[in-house]
Amino acid sequence: MLTLPAQGAPTNFPSAPDELERYLNAFYLLFGLGFIIGMLGGLFKSRTLQAVGVVLVFMGTGLFLVAIAQFD
Repeated sequence: MLTLPAQGAPTNFPSAPDELERYLNAFYLLFGLGFIIGMLGGLFKSRTLQAVGVVLVFMGTGLFLVAIAQFD
């Protein structure tokens, strides 16, 4: 499971501009960190960590929508 993040983002966008790839890499990072931090918040029963995780997931989703709209 830990080898998946080490492989990097999927490269199924062969003709995508470099800027789109940067946006998608940031999306993967924010989304993944949000879920990990949120799960840690649930494990330690910390509402602060849960809130930070949810905010990161929403930020990642917003960034994804901006990236897709910009390169549509």
